[in-house]
Amino acid sequence: MFIAYFALWVILNGKWTLEIGVFGVIFAALLFAFSCRFMGYSVKKDLALARGAVSAARYGVMLLGEIVKANLAVIRMILDLEFEPKPQLVRFESGLKKARHRVALADSITLTPGTITCLLEGDSFVVHCLDESLADGLDDGAMISALRRMEEKGGRTLEETEEEQ
Repeated sequence: MFIAYFALWVILNGKWTLEIGVFGVIFAALLFAFSCRFMGYSVKKDLALARGAVSAARYGVMLLGEIVKANLAVIRMILDLEFEPKPQLVRFESGLKKARHRVALADSITLTPGTITCLLEGDSFVVHCLDESLADGLDDGAMISALRRMEEKGGRTLEETEEEQ
């Protein structure tokens, strides 16, 4: 939160000088102290959020790569005059424990061209695929692996950190 306060100070000033930087650090520290005292923020929460942000950024880059690959596959299908789509529904269980990761997977599948998440109940997914070739790797693909690593590496969640205080 300190970094966000400092960045906001610099952005709102519109220019950078040593004086603006020093005053920005002072004001950001005062606002952060106020936030910790009266709004329940803490350094532990900020560190937990920062760790999650790095993992989320990695996942976002990986998702963009998967979207590009799926776009190219769908373009090939469209341009191939002999192509006959064989749509299918795929059922699988992800093995993800946290609801937010299951929802992120469902949304990621829907964002990927040629696939739509039709149903998410607990850990069970039903996905409609434009063609059977797009169904390959849904149940054990890169997105699920990345989300599993995020669950394993994440350790304590933000909620667990809040409960300690």
